[in-house]
Amino acid sequence: MPTTTAAPTASPAGVRAVPNCVHLEQRDYKRGDQWRSLANVKNTCGYTVRLRMIWRGTTDGRCVSLHDKREHGESKPGTGPYVSELRDC
Repeated sequence: MPTTTAAPTASPAGVRAVPNCVHLEQRDYKRGDQWRSLANVKNTCGYTVRLRMIWRGTTDGRCVSLHDKREHGESKPGTGPYVSELRDC
């Protein structure tokens, strides 16, 4: 079942998290015979934000500009990876 939450806000020192008006939804799904982990973010801030998905258990996403009311999704193979943080970039 998908979960929708405000973006995780814990960041290492000197690294900025995205604002709380960016929302993250994560779920696992099956494509063919392979499971995948999907993370989708939606910007409800009223302005453009730049962000990078920090994945636990695999490579991090690229830096993207996300306009207001837009969404961005990334998926990774397996059910173990998940986005632990959304960072400003």
